[in-house]
Amino acid sequence: MTNLFSAKGAARGIRICLLATSLLAGAPALAQLTTSTIRGVVSSGTTAAPGATITAVNVETNATTRTVAGPNGSYVLTGLSPGTYDIKFTANGGATSSQRVTIEVGQTASLDADTNAAAATPPAPGDRAAIVVVGRRLVETRTSEIGTNVSQEQIENLPQNNRNFINFAALAPGIRVNQSEFRQTFAGAGVGTDKDGESTGGPQVNVFIDGVSLKGNVNQGGIVGQDVSRGNPFSQLAVKEFRVLSSNFKAEFEDAGTAIITAVTKSGTNDFHGEAFVSYQNEKMIERDFFQKKNNDAKMPLKRYQYGAALGGPIIRDKLFFFGTYEANIQDRISTVNPGSAGAQANLINFDPQIYAGSYVSPFREKLGFGKLTLQATENQKIELSGSIRKETDLRDFGGNAARSKGTKVNNDVYTAKLSHTYRGDGLLNEATVDFLNSKLAFGGDQDAGFGFNYPFVQFGGRADFQTVQQRSITFRDNLSFSNVHWNGNHLIKIGAKVSFQKYSIGGSGSFNPQFEFFNDPSQNLDISLPGVVRFGGGNPNLTAKTTQIGLFAQDDWEVSKHLLINAGLRWDYDSNAKNNAFVTPPGAIAALQNLALDPRIQPAFYNVNDYISTGNRKADLKNFAPRLGFSYDVNADQRTVFFGGYGRYYDRALFRNAAEESLKGQFRTGEILFSKDGLPRFGQPTIQFQPQYLTPAGFTALLAQLAADPTRPGTDELRVIPNNLKTPYTDQFSIGVRQRVGILRTSLTFNHTVGRNQIGYAPLNRSTNPGSNGFYDYIPLTNGYGNIIAAFNTRRTKYDAIFATIDKPYTKASHWGGGIAYTGVLRSKQRGSEFNFDYPNIGEQDYVPNAGNEKHRIVANGIVDLPLAIKASTLVTYGSGAPFFVIDANRAPPPQGFQPGTIRLGYFNNLPYFLQVDFRLQKSFKLFGDKEFTVSGEVFNAFNRANFGGADGFICCGGNPNFGVPNSLSGPPRSFQVGASAKF
Repeated sequence: MTNLFSAKGAARGIRICLLATSLLAGAPALAQLTTSTIRGVVSSGTTAAPGATITAVNVETNATTRTVAGPNGSYVLTGLSPGTYDIKFTANGGATSSQRVTIEVGQTASLDADTNAAAATPPAPGDRAAIVVVGRRLVETRTSEIGTNVSQEQIENLPQNNRNFINFAALAPGIRVNQSEFRQTFAGAGVGTDKDGESTGGPQVNVFIDGVSLKGNVNQGGIVGQDVSRGNPFSQLAVKEFRVLSSNFKAEFEDAGTAIITAVTKSGTNDFHGEAFVSYQNEKMIERDFFQKKNNDAKMPLKRYQYGAALGGPIIRDKLFFFGTYEANIQDRISTVNPGSAGAQANLINFDPQIYAGSYVSPFREKLGFGKLTLQATENQKIELSGSIRKETDLRDFGGNAARSKGTKVNNDVYTAKLSHTYRGDGLLNEATVDFLNSKLAFGGDQDAGFGFNYPFVQFGGRADFQTVQQRSITFRDNLSFSNVHWNGNHLIKIGAKVSFQKYSIGGSGSFNPQFEFFNDPSQNLDISLPGVVRFGGGNPNLTAKTTQIGLFAQDDWEVSKHLLINAGLRWDYDSNAKNNAFVTPPGAIAALQNLALDPRIQPAFYNVNDYISTGNRKADLKNFAPRLGFSYDVNADQRTVFFGGYGRYYDRALFRNAAEESLKGQFRTGEILFSKDGLPRFGQPTIQFQPQYLTPAGFTALLAQLAADPTRPGTDELRVIPNNLKTPYTDQFSIGVRQRVGILRTSLTFNHTVGRNQIGYAPLNRSTNPGSNGFYDYIPLTNGYGNIIAAFNTRRTKYDAIFATIDKPYTKASHWGGGIAYTGVLRSKQRGSEFNFDYPNIGEQDYVPNAGNEKHRIVANGIVDLPLAIKASTLVTYGSGAPFFVIDANRAPPPQGFQPGTIRLGYFNNLPYFLQVDFRLQKSFKLFGDKEFTVSGEVFNAFNRANFGGADGFICCGGNPNFGVPNSLSGPPRSFQVGASAKF
C-alpha cells in the first residue's frame, strides 16, 4: 500500500480544519440541499405587523416551526422539509390568518399574509390580492438560480421503463440524459455530453440524496456506481421529489461545474402508508430495432422483472417515525455462442471449437434498499438516521465466437449512511450532519477462467482486463443560520463548512490476464498449432490513496425591497491530495523524459519536461475560490413578472484516476512476446521458440523469469504523466432571463453562457514539433522500455451558449391535470482539444470545434391528466433536431488527399437525423376497503417506432467514403411495451 500523506500535508490539513471550525463557531450558515424556505411580510390591513407570530405545522407529522416577524413585518421560515404546511399568522392584537401551502425541495418562496383578511369581504375572482387558503402550491420566482422541480406526481406517473429517477432530469432545460446501455448519467452546458462518457473528465455533475453527495471522484459517470452499470443509482420508490439546477446554483452546492440534482426521500408520518409494485417486459413486447430488421437478425431474448415495496408510519405518534423501501431489478438476456470452424487446420488443435457453442443466460441483478428513522425530539430539535444499499451483479460481453468464459463480470456495491441533528432557536437554525459513503466496483474478466486463448474462429478462457475501484468517505458538515438580520432590507445569511476524509483503492489493468493470439500466416511460418504472440502485464496493479476535502461557503440572500433580491456568495474548496502528491517519478522515466527534452525534433517544445518530473512534493491547490452573484427583480412585487440573472464560478473535481495512472502504469508494466517454431526473428524483432508449457501458469511464469527486463529493449510501455501544477476544472457561468406568470401557467426565458476551463486532455510528448509531409507528427523513440509518453494538459476549454425556455403547470388533484415544456436552443457548443489528442498534440493552439452538445434544438414535454373511470393518462415527448456525431475529415486537402498538414478536421461537425420519442402511460385505479388502492398500468415507449440513431460513420478520406454519415448505432428503444401493477394504502 502506498502512503500518499506527508507529515507536512497532514499538518496543513489539520490547520485548515481548525480554521473551518473557528469560522463556524463565529458565523451563521444555512444549507438548503434538502430543505426549503418561506419568506414574506405580515400586515394588518395596510399596516405592517411587527412582532407577529408565524407558526408552520407539517400536516403529515405535526412538526411545528415558529418565528416572529421583524420590525417591518418581514419573516423567514427556514429549514422546512418539503411538504404541505398549515401556516398561521397571529398579530399582536390577536387577529389571525391561516393558509395551507405546499413547498418543494430547495425552494425559497414568497408568502405574504394579512391578518385582517379573514374578516374581510372575499375578494372578487381574479383579484391578484386574493389569498387562497386551501392547498396552494408555492412557486419560486424570486431567485437567480435556473432550477426545475420534479414532483412526486411526475416521478410516479410519467412513463419510464427502467425506474431511474435521474431520467426525469431531462425535464429541465439545458440537461441531456445519456442512456447508453452501460452508463446512465446526465450532463449540462455542453460538458461531458458524449453518450459514451469521458474516461478522463466526466460530465461535471453531482447528485445529492438527503444531502449525501454521490460524487464519483475516481471514475467517470459523474456519480458513483454509474461507470459501467445497467442499473440505477438509488431506489426510485424512496425519492419524494428532486430539483435540477441547470445553472447559477448558490455557494452551498459543491463539486459540480455544470449541473446538480438534489433529491429528498420520503419519511414516515402519523399515518401508516405502504405500497408495492411490479412491472414486467419480455422480448415479445419489444419490436425488432432498425439494425435487427436491416440485418434480418432475431430479437434478443429478454425477461425483466422490476418489483418493490415501501412502508412508513409512526413508532411514537408526533415523535418517532420510520420509512423503508426495497426494490429489485432482474434481467435475463440470452447470448448465443457460435464458434467457427478450424477447417483444414482442425488437425492442428486438440479440441473441438463446438464444445463452446450454445445459448447462455446473461443475467443482471440489482437490489436497492433504503431506511430512515426520524425523531422529533422537541419542537425545536430533530434527529434523523438513514441509510441505503445498492448491490449489482452482471455477466455480459460474450457471444458470437467469444465463449461464455470471455464474458465480463460486474459487481457494483454502494452503501450510504447519514446522521443529522437540527436545532432551531430564535432566528437561528443549526444543522449538523455526518455521512458515510462506500462504493466498490469490480469489473472485467473472470480470473477463474484462466489465460485467454484467441483463435480466428473461437475465443475462450478469461478476458485480458480486470479492474477494481473503491471510494470510501466520511463527511462532516455543520451549518448555522441567522434569519432575523435587518440592514437596508432583510438578509438570510448562510455560512457553512464540510470536512470529508476520502480513501481510494484502484486495482487491475487492461493487460492483467495474459492473452495468447493464434493466427495462420504461412509467410511467417505460423499456423494455429502455436500462438504467434502473447500480450501480458506484470507488477503491482494496486494503488491506495487518501485525501482530505474541505469546503467553506458564505451566502447572503438580501431582500433589498419587495422588488429586488440579491444573492451573493463565495465558496472555497480544497483537496489535499488531488494530484497524488507523494508520487516520485522513477529514475528510468526521468531519463526518458530528459533524453526527450534534448531531441532537436521537439525544439521548440510547447511544454517543459521538468513540469512532469515529480519529487514527491506537489502542492495542493489553494486557489479554488468561487464567487457567485445573482439578482431577481419583481417588477410589480406580485411574482408575475420577474427579471433575473447571475454570474458564478463552479469548481468540479479532477478525477483521481488521472493522477493514479501515473503510478499504476509505472508499477505495472505491459508487454508482448513473439513466438515462433524456430526462434528466428520476425519483422526484424526477436522471437522465442515456442514450448507447450508456456500455455500453463507455471510455464509462463518461468518464461518471464528467464526474460528479465532489459532497459535497452524497444519500448512497448506507456509512460503516463501529469503536470505538477495540475489545476482543478471549473466553469464560469452567466445567465439573464425573465419569468412570467400567464394565468395558471408559469413561463421563463433565459440566456445561458458557460465557459469551461482547465479541462483535462491527454497528448503525446514524444512527437515532433512540426508535422511531416504526411500530416502526422513524427514519432520519437524513447529509452528504458517506454513506447510513448502521454501527458495531461489543462488547456482544454469549452464554450456553450443557449436559450432555455419553459412553460409549466404543476399537476394538482383539484385541476386534474398538469404538464410542462422545456426547450433548449443551443447557439454554440464548442471545445478546444479532445480527450486524447494524437493528431494535434498542442491542445492550446487547436481551433474550437463543435462538441457533442451541439444539438441545435431539443424539446421535452410532459403531461398528466385524470380521465373518467379513475383512469390517469400521461405522456413524455422528446424531440431533438439531431445530435452531432464525431467526424474525422481527411478529405479536405487537394489531390492527393489524405492526412496533410493543416487539413484534417476532427469534431462534431455533422448531425444525425432528428430524434423523436413519444411515450404513453395509462393507469386504471380501483378503490378497495376505504382508502386502499389497486392499480394496473400499461406503457408504450417510442410509440411511433422511430429509428432514433445514436452515431454514424464519421471517417472520410482520400476521395470519399460511401458510408460517411450512415448511422451505425441507436439511441433509445424501438417500440416497446411494459405492464405493471401496484397497491397502496
